[in-house]
Amino acid sequence: MADEPYSMFVVERGLPGARVLPLDQQVSLLGAAPEVDLFVDNHFVSRMHAQVIQDGDHYRIRDLGSKNGTFVNGTRLKDDSQILQSGDKVELAEGQVVLRFQARGTTITLPSAPSSSNSEIIVDSKTREVWVRADKLEPPLSRKEFDVLELLYNRRGEACSKDEIAAVGWPEREGGAVGDSEIEQSIRRLRLRIESDPSKPEFITTVRGFGYRLTTGG
Repeated sequence: MADEPYSMFVVERGLPGARVLPLDQQVSLLGAAPEVDLFVDNHFVSRMHAQVIQDGDHYRIRDLGSKNGTFVNGTRLKDDSQILQSGDKVELAEGQVVLRFQARGTTITLPSAPSSSNSEIIVDSKTREVWVRADKLEPPLSRKEFDVLELLYNRRGEACSKDEIAAVGWPEREGGAVGDSEIEQSIRRLRLRIESDPSKPEFITTVRGFGYRLTTGG
């Protein structure tokens, strides 16, 4: 894409169908209220969540007392505003929505679905995003759910034992003391997210008496 005449947020997570949010006003309000400048359709985002102010050549972001917070590069904003640098990651509501600030006059690269043969499931370890039949899962998986799915994906086509799943999903448990019921519940939650019919799973199948196997299609 060519250089843009204004600064913007590039949408990385949480706003299906939106790719960029242009910062083409001196003051831009972000939130879930219909009257804001940058509408963020997410249940965890406050109606008046944050404000971006153009200050000369700089842009400042300020949280407006949102319930679930505004974060810049992992640090939650408090009372003061913060100057944004090109490439800064802005998270609304503890990562429910992730935006990347892009300064005016720089060439942007838009995020796109990763390509991987013809798989119906794609697990991107770098972004910790999951794509099912070309649709990105929203909201993202929890840490435990993603780690378990990543193991199955990296070993797709192979049977993974319950012990292997326990070691990845519950690394905090010394000695791997994870009950079968906990693993089964974790798999059940994954099936609810990725299967068309969780009662008749196509992707995550049970290997009786051993563990589970992931088939990705394609």
